[in-house]
Amino acid sequence: MPATMYMPAVSLMPGGNPNQSCIDACSKCAQICEECFNLCLQEADVKARMNCIKTLQDCAEICSTAACYMSRESGNAKDICNICATICDRCASECNMFKDQHCQTCADTCRNCADECRRMAGM
Repeated sequence: MPATMYMPAVSLMPGGNPNQSCIDACSKCAQICEECFNLCLQEADVKARMNCIKTLQDCAEICSTAACYMSRESGNAKDICNICATICDRCASECNMFKDQHCQTCADTCRNCADECRRMAGM
């Protein structure tokens, strides 16, 4: 069962990190993608999910990377968030093809993260 409790980080920056909601969305998405990846490996139709599984790995990694870039206020954070949004959209589409609850939850989480990344990149 995917985690439903997610505790957002608290920024150490004075006044908080301006990208905190996107950092939180990326961190949550990375976690949910890793959990969905693990659960997909346990499904009977694992071979049919290979593209989804690979996309889950890509999504988890780019989301973790995006959160790190935003946390340190990298000048490249917007570029990373743009690609993160693209990969999150792909992952949502892949997960949406499977009707298990973990895939549907992951698809929703990816769509939310993509929206947050697009907002951040548009700042």
